[in-house]
Amino acid sequence: MPNAEQNRLGLNNLLQQRYGTSAASHLRWESVKYGDDHNPTWTFIVYIDNIEYGRGSGGDKGSAKEMAAGVGLMQLRRQWAHLLL
Repeated sequence: MPNAEQNRLGLNNLLQQRYGTSAASHLRWESVKYGDDHNPTWTFIVYIDNIEYGRGSGGDKGSAKEMAAGVGLMQLRRQWAHLLL
């Protein structure tokens, strides 16, 4: 798997560890495109249980989503540290 997807993979793995087979039902993404079609900026927001945990922007969907996943992963690791021992 390319490094470009490591944060999303880590986030999915953490959610599966916490929620098991219902992990996907706790995760929600929103995306917004700004700017011109030939030079857009994408912003992705990741929500866990309808609470925003991460936001990222980039010139393409993949990098913006990966950035948001990285922020969300760091936040969840801090918040759930006592559960992940």
